[in-house]
Amino acid sequence: MSEIKILIGGEDFSEIRRDNYYYVDKTGFLNDFLPRSAIVSLITRPRRFGKTLFMSMLSEFFDIRKKENCNLFTGLKISANKELCKEWMNQYPVIFFSLKDTEGNSFSDSLTEMQRTFSSVVIENSILLTSNAVDTTDKEVLSRIKENRATESELRSFLMILARAMHYHYHKPAIVLIDEYDAPVAKAEENGYYDAMIKFMRIFLSSALKTPRNLKFAILTGCLRITKESIFTGLNNLKCFGISDPKFADAIGFTQVEVDKLLADAGLTSRKEAIKTWYDGYLFGTKQEIYCPWSIMNYIDDVQDNPETAPAAYWLNTSGNELVQRLIAHSPTDLTDTIDFLLAGNVLPVRLNYAINYKNLTSTPENIWSLLYFAGYLTNAPKEVADKLLLPGSGKNILTIPNKEVAQIFEEELKQWFSHRLTSSKRTELYQAFWKPDAELFVKLLSQTLLVSISMFDYREHFYHGLLTGIFLSTKAQTVSNLETGEGRSDILVQDENMAAIIEVKRAKEEKELPSLVEKGMQQIVDNQYDIRFRINPSINTILHWSIAFCKKSCMAKALVASTL
Repeated sequence: MSEIKILIGGEDFSEIRRDNYYYVDKTGFLNDFLPRSAIVSLITRPRRFGKTLFMSMLSEFFDIRKKENCNLFTGLKISANKELCKEWMNQYPVIFFSLKDTEGNSFSDSLTEMQRTFSSVVIENSILLTSNAVDTTDKEVLSRIKENRATESELRSFLMILARAMHYHYHKPAIVLIDEYDAPVAKAEENGYYDAMIKFMRIFLSSALKTPRNLKFAILTGCLRITKESIFTGLNNLKCFGISDPKFADAIGFTQVEVDKLLADAGLTSRKEAIKTWYDGYLFGTKQEIYCPWSIMNYIDDVQDNPETAPAAYWLNTSGNELVQRLIAHSPTDLTDTIDFLLAGNVLPVRLNYAINYKNLTSTPENIWSLLYFAGYLTNAPKEVADKLLLPGSGKNILTIPNKEVAQIFEEELKQWFSHRLTSSKRTELYQAFWKPDAELFVKLLSQTLLVSISMFDYREHFYHGLLTGIFLSTKAQTVSNLETGEGRSDILVQDENMAAIIEVKRAKEEKELPSLVEKGMQQIVDNQYDIRFRINPSINTILHWSIAFCKKSCMAKALVASTL
């Protein structure tokens, strides 16, 4: 197997190129963008799709201070366009920063985080503080920002002042690159200082970006286009390129061609179908298939360490997935039926709201589905599917879960949601009935607390399996799901100090099948020796066998004390 050098989480273009890490070439964007660039462009994409690395590449290409770095682009697509490189490469002052780490729990904390970010930018451009071409007042403000002692008003003016200072010093207008521009607003909505942050961002952005004299152009990236809040007040020159727009659809995220080359370079073409199932499925624009870069690079890196590695939901372990649980918990309508409908492979017709705002994310079902679409949890179904289901001019989109990775995220969040529906007293009763063991009481409590909530589901076995796993994961017991043991895989193993239990889960199509399935599950535990790992453990003195069968809202269970020392 060939091996490629991968920098997981790498967002610095110069580091990746200089140290010979693998880079999927996105410089072709410049050929399309520069001849007809808008004054202000907003590119929205889901998180973990490579926005920061993309912006870092642009910064290295344009920055007048980094002429010695022109060799970073050798061999990349843009290097073939000699005329464009001569006109644009390292020819303009650049303001580049990311707001994604603005994590303040209050408006004051958020401004402190921003000031640290802005201070770093001033330090990188410290030549402006001693430049005779820059106005003295502007230098004083920039100095206070550098020293982390600026006022809120000065922070609001930072972008405008820095662009002006650069223009005066370099005698060229500045190129502004702001990554994750909407992150502070998202955090503000979550923590209750939304209005204050909106006011700040409105002045911060509009004061600088509507002054073309000091601005060559600006590119912003984020997850949402914030329109109704009027952050972009007065910016008649703003052009937005979202995931529904064909233009620049392949600029961020990996295309099929890029993934094929990546797999060939890594000697992993045999994994193509597995990778497609797990990480493909996004449809940007009208036809561009896109993969999630974060997940693919993590998987390839893991496979290079261990060829036996199976695909996994790498997105699941990153920040931001709490969004799904918040939407499920706080939605004015029950989303769980529709989510499970989608998990079963179905599609959902939705009229997307392209102007949703962070303040009213959950006000309507359309806003919720729109947010999940823009955030990368849902995507457009292929055109042929939409054409079959929608009348011309309906104004709706056909949405679907893009891939197995995202499906797993939804399933995990649903498990947690159902687990949280249990009151602590009910959870204690269930737990006590389980270990007693009292199958009749356990079934009664389970029906009362959970099954009344799942009338909308398609009742697949893995759903019930996940539901039970979620209950035990919320207790002090050690819980393992689908572990190789004995002569097969047990459904759920639970251990609480010196007690252990094996749970076999079954699903019946008809209620009359429940008794036979319960017996079948119990026999399966014995025949396959699922309890072998507990029998050879001297610290375990009680072993229970549980077989639980479900049919829609009904269930039946049997418990057996298999061993007591």
